[in-house]
Amino acid sequence: MKRITLLLVFIISISVNGQTIFKGLEYGMSKSEAKKEFKKNKEAYTNVDIGGGFIYRIYQQNFIYDNKKLVGIKFNPKGSALGQGYQECINWLTKTRNFFEQLGFETYIDNQWWNAPLNYIESNSTWGLVLNKKDKTTIMQMFPQEIQKNSYTVNLRLWHHDTFIGYVESNTEKQKEKSNNSGF
Repeated sequence: MKRITLLLVFIISISVNGQTIFKGLEYGMSKSEAKKEFKKNKEAYTNVDIGGGFIYRIYQQNFIYDNKKLVGIKFNPKGSALGQGYQECINWLTKTRNFFEQLGFETYIDNQWWNAPLNYIESNSTWGLVLNKKDKTTIMQMFPQEIQKNSYTVNLRLWHHDTFIGYVESNTEKQKEKSNNSGF
C-alpha cells in the first residue's frame, strides 16, 4: 500500500510540473532551468510567427515566477520596442485573438475594450481578454498597453491555467471583502 501511495504522489508531481506553458518552457521550472531552455532554443523563442507578418518574441526577463516557479511568459511584438501606432496595436490585438481562437482557445474573460487601447487604459481594467485552452492547461491573456503618449503595445501573456485562475479568484475575493467592509 505504501508503494502505491508513493507511486501516485510521484505520478501526480510529474504531471503537475510537466505542464507546458510554451514549447520547452514548463510550469514549475526554476529560473536556472528556464534560462537554460531559453538559451538552448533561443531562435524558437525570439521568432514566434503567428502568420501575416505578426511575429512575437520572448526575452528571458519576461518569464513570470511565483514562489520561484515559472508560471507565465510575456510576449512582445517583435520590432516594436518603442511601441506601435494606435491602429497597428489594434491590428496586432485582432490578429492575435483570431490566431488563438483558431487553435481552439475559448473565451474566459471578454473585456469590452480588449481591442481599443485608449478605452482600455482609461477603464483601469484588470484582466483584458482572457482565452482558455480547451484542455485547461494554458491561459492566454492579452491587453493593450500605453508605452508613452500615442505609443502602444500588445501585452500578451501565456499562463499556467491553475495559477492564473487562482489570481482571478483571489482578486474576486478581495473585491467581495472590500464590498462587505464598505458599509453600504
